[in-house]
Amino acid sequence: MSDVLIQDTADGAQPVAGALDTDACVSGQIADAIIASGLTDRPVGDLIEQVMGRLVAAGVPLARMMVGFRILHPLFDGMTIAWTDEHGVEVEYFQALNEDNPDFTLSPFYWMMKEQVEQLPLRLDRDAMVDKFPLLQRLRGEGFTGYFARVVSFGNKPIEVGTNDGLALSWSTKSPSGFSARDISIMQQILAPLSLALRVMIKDQIARNTLNAFHGPLVGERILSGTIKRGDGERLAAALWYSDLRNSTGLADQLSVEGFLELLNVYFDCAAGAVIEEGGQVLDIVGDAILAFFPADTAGEEAAATAALRAALKAQERLAAAKARSCKCAAEINFGVGVHFGDVVFGNAGTPERLKFGVIGRAVNEVARTQDMSKLLGQPIVATDQVVRRTRPEAGLRLNDMGLHDLRGIPAAKRLWALRHNAGIAPANGA
Repeated sequence: MSDVLIQDTADGAQPVAGALDTDACVSGQIADAIIASGLTDRPVGDLIEQVMGRLVAAGVPLARMMVGFRILHPLFDGMTIAWTDEHGVEVEYFQALNEDNPDFTLSPFYWMMKEQVEQLPLRLDRDAMVDKFPLLQRLRGEGFTGYFARVVSFGNKPIEVGTNDGLALSWSTKSPSGFSARDISIMQQILAPLSLALRVMIKDQIARNTLNAFHGPLVGERILSGTIKRGDGERLAAALWYSDLRNSTGLADQLSVEGFLELLNVYFDCAAGAVIEEGGQVLDIVGDAILAFFPADTAGEEAAATAALRAALKAQERLAAAKARSCKCAAEINFGVGVHFGDVVFGNAGTPERLKFGVIGRAVNEVARTQDMSKLLGQPIVATDQVVRRTRPEAGLRLNDMGLHDLRGIPAAKRLWALRHNAGIAPANGA
């Protein structure tokens, strides 16, 4: 591997002290800007855009920069933020950053981590090592000449494949002479503050991803904003949504552990997936029961009620589509949905050491009991009069009046409605 990356000087003159002082001043100014940006809690893309703009303004001939890192997310293993002088900042998420993924194992960063190489300077138009990596071959074909990569560890140990404690950065240029010694010096000098700022932002992103995945975005945002003490909360009007898997005990006894988990995930994709698609919040998954709600504080009561009923229809439509695809698990799945509208307390309850953020109140019991009635009435979706009266007439929902019914534990009888599939239902974004 060659490390010839600097520009050749015409006369072989050495840099003068004044130039070094000027470069240090430039690096210091960029470092200060990085720290200031980090303190303002700006999006990470804004930080990259600002840093690259300042580097280019300082005379560093950058045409591309990329930073990649692992994230804790149920759908993705990693995230990259790329900047180019042509398109600006672009964010991309990646699945399966492991040794079964050739796109990853053929990358320069994988090689650097495996070989414990901290930095990789290359002339893309000269060095034979470029042929080892498809990415670098592509960059060479696009006219890039210089490439400088760094792997940064956040701990005392070198970064390894699979670790979350670090990041990888690369800079590329199309300058005919590649990167100069001055360019490399400036980039090296800002590396520490940039890595520190990125580390803070990455940790924040991981925290948000984790909270959103396990608690939903509405709860996650409230926790991060400081609603973390016992008794913290607010009263909300909302459409409540509750589903329950039929014969779950029997299925659990019949199937292997892996088979039952696979079946549950298909059911959750149908039911919870429909809630999320319609803008609802999945608050709790208890065994095979799903509690969700559609707050009315922003969209209004009609929009919340209509969206909740649409989600119930879509959940059953998703199941029907899975069965039509001959999904083995789907054939065994049936579930009922109850939909209600009422006031709830949305906040924290529990012990001082172990809290649960969710919805509490009589309306929560009522929606669960409404779902129970779906089994007794032989209807896949049952809604209370409180939610039906708030739906938008133009939504085209097909509802059958099932009369008054006593719900277990609820003092007064409730008028219930069966919601039937209607192929002509208006699209969700028309609500």
